[in-house]
Amino acid sequence: FNGQQGGILNLFNMFSGGALSRFTVFALGITPYISASIIMQLMAYVVPAFEQMKKEGEAGRRKITQYTRYGTLGLALFQSFGIAVALESSQGLVIDPGFGFRMTAVVSLTAGTVFLMWLGGPITER
Repeated sequence: FNGQQGGILNLFNMFSGGALSRFTVFALGITPYISASIIMQLMAYVVPAFEQMKKEGEAGRRKITQYTRYGTLGLALFQSFGIAVALESSQGLVIDPGFGFRMTAVVSLTAGTVFLMWLGGPITER
């Protein structure tokens, strides 16, 4: 990462608190969930169906939460694929680049985000 000063990987590493440079499973953190939550809140004002769900009370809130989780999964897949491609493009960082590395990185980073989202569920309910 020292050779990537000013690059996109360095920027993402800064936002993840250095987790990317340590190659942790939780490098994405909960940022995909936060982004999906913001998108769903904005959709509630733009799309009439989401606005109706918002007015339905508890059942609507649960449905919006479910859609937020699906959106989190999609964003985590997209972001982890981007990280895998960016890591491959760095010279000497990945020993065996290719489809196997990309799949392993995408599954690992997405699983870390889904685990953090699952862990935050009971905390939010309390």
